[in-house]
Amino acid sequence: MDKLSKSQNIFKKHSSYILPVVLILIVSLITYYRVMIQIDLGPISDSCDFLSDALLFAGQNIGYSDLIRPPFFPFLLSIIFKMGYVSTNAIFILDGLMYIFGVIGLFLLFKLHFNSVQSFLGSLLFATFSIVLTVMSVGFSDLASVSITIWTFYFLILGVEKNSKFFYLAFPFAMLAFLTRYNSALTIFPMFLYIFINIHKINIRNMLVGMSVSVLVIVPVFIFFFEKFGNFLYPFMNFFGTASGPSLPESAAYNSNLFFFIDKFPLFIGHEGILSVIIILTGVFIYGVLRFKRSSKDKINSFSGFKLEKRGTKLKLILFISLISIFILSFGQIFWMWSEILFFAVGYMLYDLLKNFNIKDADIHLLFFAWFMAFFIFQSIYIIKDNRYFVIMAPPVAYFLILGLQEVSNGLKFKIKNKNVTFPLIAVILTAAILLSTASYLPTIKQANEKNKITNENIESASQWLINYDPDYKNKTIYSDMWPNFSWYLQTNVKMVPVFMNGQSYSGGVKEFNLTLKDNIAYNNELDSNKADYYLCLRKGLNLTHYTSVAQFGNVIIYKRK
Repeated sequence: MDKLSKSQNIFKKHSSYILPVVLILIVSLITYYRVMIQIDLGPISDSCDFLSDALLFAGQNIGYSDLIRPPFFPFLLSIIFKMGYVSTNAIFILDGLMYIFGVIGLFLLFKLHFNSVQSFLGSLLFATFSIVLTVMSVGFSDLASVSITIWTFYFLILGVEKNSKFFYLAFPFAMLAFLTRYNSALTIFPMFLYIFINIHKINIRNMLVGMSVSVLVIVPVFIFFFEKFGNFLYPFMNFFGTASGPSLPESAAYNSNLFFFIDKFPLFIGHEGILSVIIILTGVFIYGVLRFKRSSKDKINSFSGFKLEKRGTKLKLILFISLISIFILSFGQIFWMWSEILFFAVGYMLYDLLKNFNIKDADIHLLFFAWFMAFFIFQSIYIIKDNRYFVIMAPPVAYFLILGLQEVSNGLKFKIKNKNVTFPLIAVILTAAILLSTASYLPTIKQANEKNKITNENIESASQWLINYDPDYKNKTIYSDMWPNFSWYLQTNVKMVPVFMNGQSYSGGVKEFNLTLKDNIAYNNELDSNKADYYLCLRKGLNLTHYTSVAQFGNVIIYKRK
């Protein structure tokens, strides 16, 4: 027993060093297997766009790029290319490294409120959420942006609580997150809410210096965009115009359901997340029953900080209720920016009402809540939706799950030798569940994407065939439905053929494609008017008047002008 106690004391003393190392080892192993899975599956169109942009940044322009996309992720990728490793695998590896970078940052961020065990469990929960594992190493910029955002908030809190010179890092990191994924601009709402409620602690000069440094970060990007487009704001205008503009219901990603992310919440957090919720709800129920049996005196005292007899408090409460009512009733009915501003006001009023309760780290709780809501509001109202958009909301979800587990363990104390071991027991159970769930989930990613793997292999085979068939192909006009992929494999500019359906063209695909005679004519006109020499096609049933099929690889057909 003495040996056990000695081991416990050693662990407690060195847990702040042991647990981060264990966490890094676990997520590194997860990353390795996830990267290997993606290498086997191959790149998707978004990945190929980033790969082509990275080649341009590395000085190896192939003629195709998509510079409307945020530049920082392909810029990082271009560094790998400059080192001589030009491969699709590079983007999978970079994505995985950014994932590890984010998990480390989240552990440090959680440590600002939680202890080492709680921070370890919270970071591991985030790292193994189903949606995070699915998106990781695919070659999207989502996870990279989330990782940089995590470090942004870490430096922000340090800038307020420890040393205001951390603002020199917080604001530039926020800018890098924005340049990795443009919707990360929404971090300004939780950032400035946290700043406003702590304004009395802040060195304004150092904060302004941090903001100035962030401007210096974006200046080279402005110069580059001006050289390419003649307007340094063009890519940003394109994004924000898309975010506020209409979309056709037939578009593949169109979804007007305001509760999309709520409906799919269990799917996003996976079995371990659901288990955490069950433990919290069970704990709250048991704790509630126990509290109910106690004297009502405790209940009265628990609200002693909320003095309604004060006229100012009553007015604040009325204003708070009015704001939150307007927010709820107008949600989805007004422009998303107004909803963001309304919630900003709600958050500020909420903190003002609760500050008399002396809740430890209430400002940090509100920061995480505002972080979640800033993106939940935008992504819910924005009619283009995708499961991966939840990734930016995943860190706050992990935070509140651990906060809930912490409160349950504090309320339901299971003691051994007068020590509350409730949370350590929960941590052991959840860690085991997480590891088992992750081990069983990773293979399903490969199985679910088997068709994409076959398509990617067909695209690569078709590309190699065309290279051998027509050595002068780079001087020909080539069009394709999968232009980013073919541009990468052929190392030339392959142009887009949109989806034609019912008199409309869709660059992002449609939900259901049923070819009609009118659509067939549209495809013919598109190719004829652009004088395409080759059409690398993934559409079934086309009857192209001036083109003949010269080769087929699975679902990929190569058409050549007659």
